[in-house]
Order: sequence, then structure tokens, then C-alpha cells
Amino acid sequence: MAVEEAIQALLRSSEEVKVVLETVNISPSTTTTTTGKALELRDPPDLHHRRVLAVVSHRDDWKGSEEGSIFICKYKASTHGTPKELETQHVFPIAGNFSISMAQVRRRTIDLGAQQPRPAAGAAPANSGFSLTIKPDRGLDAEPDSANLTYFTNDVQLLRATVHECKRLKEATELGEGVSISQSSPRFRWLLPYTSQQSSIHILSSIPQDLRFFYQPLHNRLSPASAGLSGDDAADIALISETWVLSKAREMSRKGRSRISVRIGTFNVNGKLPSQDLSTWLSGPVKTPISPISIPPLKKLSPLSLGEVEVARSSFYFRKKSPDSKSENSPPSQINSSSALSDGTNDVFEAEPVDVDPFPDIFALGFQELDLSTEALLYSTSSVREDAWCTAVFASLGEKGAMYEKLASKQLVGMLIIIMVKKSLRSCFSDITTSAAGAGILGVLGNKGGTAVRLKFTPESSGKAGIETPGPTILTFVNAHLAAFDDMVDKRNSDFQDLSRRLSFDSEVMDSTGLVPLPISVYESDALFWMGDLNYRIDLPDNDIRAILRFHNWEGRYASLLRFDQLKKSIRNKQAFVEFSENHINHIPTYRFSPGVPTDGLGYDLKRKPAWTDRILYMNAPSVSLQQLSYTAQPQITMSDHRPVAADFLVEVDLIDKDLHDNIARRLFREVGYIDEESSERTSIKLDTTSLDFGQVMYRKEVSRTVRLQNNSKVPCAYRFVPLEPTSEIHPQWMSITPMHGLILPSEVALITLTAYVDNNSAPTLNLSPKTLEATLILHTILGKDHFISVTGEYQYTCFSNELSRLTRLPGPIRSLTSPSDLRPENHPLNAPREIMRLVNWMMSEHASIDGLFILPAKEDIVDTIRECLDTGEEFPIIPNEADTEVHLAFAVVLLRLLDSLVEPIVPVSLHSKCTQMTSRDEAFEVCDLLTNIFTPILLRDDLDSSLPPVSPLAKRDFLMYFIS
Repeated sequence: MAVEEAIQALLRSSEEVKVVLETVNISPSTTTTTTGKALELRDPPDLHHRRVLAVVSHRDDWKGSEEGSIFICKYKASTHGTPKELETQHVFPIAGNFSISMAQVRRRTIDLGAQQPRPAAGAAPANSGFSLTIKPDRGLDAEPDSANLTYFTNDVQLLRATVHECKRLKEATELGEGVSISQSSPRFRWLLPYTSQQSSIHILSSIPQDLRFFYQPLHNRLSPASAGLSGDDAADIALISETWVLSKAREMSRKGRSRISVRIGTFNVNGKLPSQDLSTWLSGPVKTPISPISIPPLKKLSPLSLGEVEVARSSFYFRKKSPDSKSENSPPSQINSSSALSDGTNDVFEAEPVDVDPFPDIFALGFQELDLSTEALLYSTSSVREDAWCTAVFASLGEKGAMYEKLASKQLVGMLIIIMVKKSLRSCFSDITTSAAGAGILGVLGNKGGTAVRLKFTPESSGKAGIETPGPTILTFVNAHLAAFDDMVDKRNSDFQDLSRRLSFDSEVMDSTGLVPLPISVYESDALFWMGDLNYRIDLPDNDIRAILRFHNWEGRYASLLRFDQLKKSIRNKQAFVEFSENHINHIPTYRFSPGVPTDGLGYDLKRKPAWTDRILYMNAPSVSLQQLSYTAQPQITMSDHRPVAADFLVEVDLIDKDLHDNIARRLFREVGYIDEESSERTSIKLDTTSLDFGQVMYRKEVSRTVRLQNNSKVPCAYRFVPLEPTSEIHPQWMSITPMHGLILPSEVALITLTAYVDNNSAPTLNLSPKTLEATLILHTILGKDHFISVTGEYQYTCFSNELSRLTRLPGPIRSLTSPSDLRPENHPLNAPREIMRLVNWMMSEHASIDGLFILPAKEDIVDTIRECLDTGEEFPIIPNEADTEVHLAFAVVLLRLLDSLVEPIVPVSLHSKCTQMTSRDEAFEVCDLLTNIFTPILLRDDLDSSLPPVSPLAKRDFLMYFIS
């Protein structure tokens, strides 16, 4: 029974095993021919010669036919040399000239390998047996040049059953019409998953998929299609099936999770040899939460003076959500903090407790400008400076240095990357390779470029999880130095693209001609860390940068500057580091400090603009959970004109049994790998409804509905959503669909969630449209028919996401409008929007002095209540009370969000430059200073309009000071 189960595991559910026969392969190396038909075994066969023959039947209920094939399988040996699993060696259709015959065999040896059981009743005597010779039909054979195959067995009963079943299946096939011996014919198409070389394609590759593919939604990679106009369905099926197989196989073979800690460090040493203690750079993660939305707790403060803010210490870290933790088109999570309005980032973070060893499992340290000598530009191979810095690193670790050893390093003139691991984990790392590429003068000299290290990490806990063949995780580290100078941003982007192409690792694969070279990209990894002096600058005047940095009581000064950071702009414009992640920067710019020359009060060189040139970014596959704990600069280390930067990560990987994964993947691939036009004719997808009503749809309130799909056929079915017209969108902007595509096995059910969510992107249009929401969605069954789903709802108008001038023309609460055109005449507007005045009047009614007003986050349920009252015109159900801090905070947040949601800022973008040209003002009160810092990015919001020259946030702040004063 165990052998039969092993055979069935190799097959799809549509195939039935009729007979299983264990045999020994009789080849020229193990046999000699004697007289007549007798064969004599010379040597006792081992595992290598054992074969399992299975007669397999495939019944096609659609056509009312039955076809058969004989599968010849061999055992795969484990590391212990014992039989473990079966794999298919030959597949021969039982049709055409296929024949099978048996003959008696005598042997000289008693043992056939493993101990043979006593012959059962009806079996051949112990010193004899029978041969089984298979003659395949050449037209149907997957290996046309193979000779007849002969096997030995002493199980006469199963041998006779095998011969009988083969003859029966051949007769059944010959009774059918249109029998063909061509594999491309409709007959025996069910064998394609077992005979095609594609059945072991890259879904079983040991090289990870390019990380950049994970960040492209699958529906964007499918072929263009629309209602009534199918795309390349064959290619779409292959892509959907492969994605489904990979996901399912990993899920089913996962035995647990393992975690390691990694500290990444980058340091431009300006040609200096180590002269300071590096322990602050190498020490463990700080306990400060890193998040663009985190707000430190405030002391008792007056609204007129923020004073010094105490940095919060916490036992929590913030984890950025990975691409797979959120559907590819779901609405963004709401951020519970008004401070996020000026941050310019849409990153979503989750707080989790952390308990981390301050000494990480892996150090990955990148150095730049190791050697600035002219001679070094000619690719110097001297290791003197590398040795000096390695010695300094180990010395700075103190007694903990004995815990580590250098695993790998790679130097290219001034660039050096060093990987150090704990000695206790050394056995977990293997297949360590390095790479280097220059990108300096003429793209050849080594003053700029990159070095990289690639390694396999196999968790030591794999054995404890009962995994014999653990699957490794590929970690890649890149250290780069890109082009310098403020105006060389295009060259920096070009350098990055060049390094992305040229940094690769040598590898070899086996094909029909033997081993052939196969370069592996740095992106073919499970996790990629990119560090270095990337040299991106800040596109603002030098004086403005320094002035903003001096405002220690400006909580958002870093965020304000980072809006003009060249690296972030390059990412937004998809010019470099696309889909890389970088945690929020909460440290001063790390460049340029120059001891011994004139500097400003912060220590920066007067001739070089401060900038965050030293950066650490990363990408990771969905199978790897990458959680960043810290991102810090080390101002204590002053030996260079740069400050070193470090980041701590927790890397959580799957414990996977590779053999189990591959077997599951093969089986799943056989189930779904060959959906064609013939099988699609039999698909029957049933939707439980083709009409959905969202009811009332409100601003920033999710409403979800579910459609249930059932595959009532006996073949797998793939589906995707397509647009109504080739140039239109698949769904309206206010709606999301999860998932957008999928695969359903026979008799299985899939649930599709449709979510209505109105945010600042969709609300401006909906506020100017009729209330009725209508949409038609097309669910395309690939290689099948289209299903139409009608979606309706009633939008509830909101005062958010409107033009300020439109709010002044509302005849009453916006929710009372029956049509978006029911407005007051243009020449009779209100003096000010009543919604804003209601908020301000309430907040001023008690003259409450609340610590952290406009800074601290508010409770979302109170925010929702206030917003609903603004839209409906109802009285606030809250009486002003100085002691009710949560309510005051909520009103402040609502006011900020209302102003920020305006389609145009209060001060038009076109006037920003003119407003900021004023040169004098009276001294501003501290309260004006505070309010200016908070309201500047809202009232003079420019959204970085690329068609206009950038306007300094400092100049905007100065203008608003005049306005408030």
C-alpha cells in the first residue's frame, strides 16, 4: 500500500493506479543472455536498479473514453542511502505498437539486493523469476530513441495482472475513434504534465525569483484583455498556475519559522585608517520605535513653547508591512496621527514587542573611500586597509569579538564589504560568492561602483523540525558608492541602474551539453540589502537647509527636508531604487563634516550642503518577513567627513523541506499545469450572485461585499477581472477587488471580496457626481466565458476633499444636497466655510490649554463622530470641557485633516514663490512659531509639482509667520 500511495502522489486526481509491480532493471551491466529467452542475473541489484512499474488509467467522462499508460519509476536515495521517494523515469502510452511480454528467467545469485521475502503462493521459486519486456510505441514515447526495456520480478500474480491490464487498456483505446500516435493529438493529452520537460521548470529552481517581480501586481503582468476581447489566455494560465503552485507548495511544506538578527552598517571613511572606537556603530539596536507616525510623549508644555521633547524609550519596534501583508489594491490603512500629514510618506507600520540580542547574528559592514590614493584607482588589490578595518571592528566588539568570525569580504579599491557571523552559526551559511563592478571614471576605474556578497542561510533549527533536506534562504548584501556632487543626480541614477545589471554572481547549471555558466543577479535573492554612500543630496538652497536643521523645536524638520531628498524623488519618479524600502530617517544628515575647517554651528562644512548621503535600503520576498528595528547615525565617531549609519533587522524565514516542497509542487503542477481549450469547454463556474449593493458609501468608511465562486466542473479553472473597454479601468477608483485573479480546483470554492472605500483620491470626483454609484465588473474565465457583476451604491457627500470656494457656496450641510449643482450663486458665497468655523468656534469656546494639541493622535471613533456632524449639520454631541483632552485632540485632528483634504491648498501653489519673497517682519510670538511649523505644509501644500520650481519650506514658514502675526 505504501508503494501505491507513493505512485498516486506523483499523479493527478484524475488518474487511477490499476496495478503496481516492484521489479529490478535488467541492463547489460547486471545481466548476461543465456540460451533461449532466459536471462541470468550476475550481481545482486542495489537501489539504483530497483524500479516500480505502475499501470495507470485515465477515464474521460466527458468523452466516455478510457486511456492507459505505464509509468516506470525509480527510487531517490536520501543522504543516508535508503529508499525515500519515487520519481518518474519513463511514461509509455498503451496504444499503437505498444507491446508487453513476459518470459522465465533463471539467476545464479540468491539475493536481489535488499532481503527478499519468502515467495508467496503462486510466486516463482527463489532461484528463478520472470522478465517483463516493454516495447513502447515510438510515436507516443517521450524518448523515441530508447530501446526496449526489460525488468525482473518473481511476483507472478502481479506480473500477470500487469500484462492483463495493459492488454485491456490497449483494446479500450483501439475501440475509440480517431486514435493517433501523435502527442499533439487530442488523445493522451493527459500525459503532457508527466512527459513535458516543463513539468520541472523554474518552479523547482534553487535560484529565487527576481525580487522585482514580487512588487508588480500579477494582474498587471497578465496580457491586455477586456470584455469580449480575451488576451493571451495560454500565457495568462501559465502565469496564474505557476504563481498558485509556488504559493501552495510553500504553504504546504512549511514546518515553522526561524529568525536571525542582522546589523547593516555603512561608513565612508574618507581614506582614513581607523583611529576611534567603533563600538557605538556596532552596538545592538536602540529601543526607540522608528516610525514616521510615532509621536514622543510630551512633558507638561505650554502651547506657546514646545521646549525640549523627551525621546521615548519603548520595548516595541515598528515593522513596515511587507507587500504580501496587504492586498495589491486594497484601500490604505488610516494613520492615527496628524503629524503624518507633512511626512510625505504612505508607509504603514505595525507595532510589535521586541526582545533582541544586542549582538546580532550577522554583521554586514560596507566601507567607502577606503583608499583615496591615485594608485588605488587602478584596481589595487592590497588588503592592508581591509585588514586594518577588520581588526578595528573586532577590537571594538571587545570580549564579544570572540563570538564572531569573518565569513566573506570583497574589496574594489575604495569599496569594501565585510560579512561577519557568530561562530555558533557558521555551519548555517554556505555557497558564499562575491561580486564587484566599477562605475567610476569612464565607468572603469574603481573610484565608484559596488561590491556584493551572496550567501545561503539554512536555519540550524531545521533538524529539530524534522527536515532532512532544508531549503535555504538567499541573502544578498550590496555596498555601493555612487557619483558625487549636487547636480549629478542623473549620473547617480545611471550608476544604480548600471550596477543593477553588472553586479552578478558566477554559477553553473547542467544541460544537455554539460555545465554551462549562469550569472545570478543580485535581485535573485530572498532578501536584498543595499547600503553605501549613495551621494543623493537635498534640492534646497544651502542656507535654508542649515536654518531648518537649527530649529530643534520643529518636530517635522527632517520630514520637511526629506521631501526634497534626491533619492526619495528618484524613487517616486521610478528612476532608481524602485520598490526598495527605506525606513523613516530620524537622524541629522550624515554629510559633510570637516574637522579643522570653518563649519557652521552644527559642525557642517560651510562649503558643502548637508545631506543624507549614507543610506540603507532593502527588498524582500513575501516568504521572508523583514522587520527593521533601528535606523541611526553615530555622531560620536568623528574621524571622517561622514558619520557612519547603521540599521538593525530581524529576518524571519520559513523552515521548508525542499524535497517535500518539490514533490508537492510537481503534483500541484500536474493538477493545473495544462489547462487548454479542450478542458476549458468543460469548465462550469457558478457565481452565487451577479448583483451587489454597497448601500450607503461614506468617506473613509469601508463597506465590503463577497462573491462566492464555485467550480462545478472536473477540471481546474483560472479567472481574472478585465476592464469593460481596453482603455478603461478594471474597477472604479473608489472600489478594490481581492483577489483580482485566481485558480479554482474542481469542486472548490473561492471567495472574492469587493470593498468600497472613498479617500482623498476618489472623493473630489464623487463630491461633484450624482449620488448613485454604478459599475459593471467583468470576471473572465480564462479560455472560457465572461461573467458580469453589477455593483451599485449610494454615495454620501462629504465636506472633505472639496475646493474651498465650493464649501463657501454650500446652501446648508453638504449631506443635504440632492445634486452636486445645488449651490449658492457664485456672487453670494459665505464669508468662510461653515464647517471650518464650527470647528474653530468649538475649540475656542473654552480656551482650553491642551498639551500636544495638533501634535498628538486622536481616537478615531471621536474623529468619525465629529466628521459626520460636519457633513450632516447635526450638533456636536460633545459639550466643550477643558478637562476632556481626547475630545480636544480629536477636533484638532479633524481640522487638520479637513484643511489637508482640500483639492487646492488655501494659498494657491502659483502664489507660493511670490509670497516667500518678503524680506522683513516683526518678531513672532512663540505660539506663532509653533502654529507656523504645524500649518505650513498644509496651508501651502504643493505636492512637489514638478512643473514648477521647488519652493523652500523655510520661506513658506516665514511667509506664514507674517500672516499669523
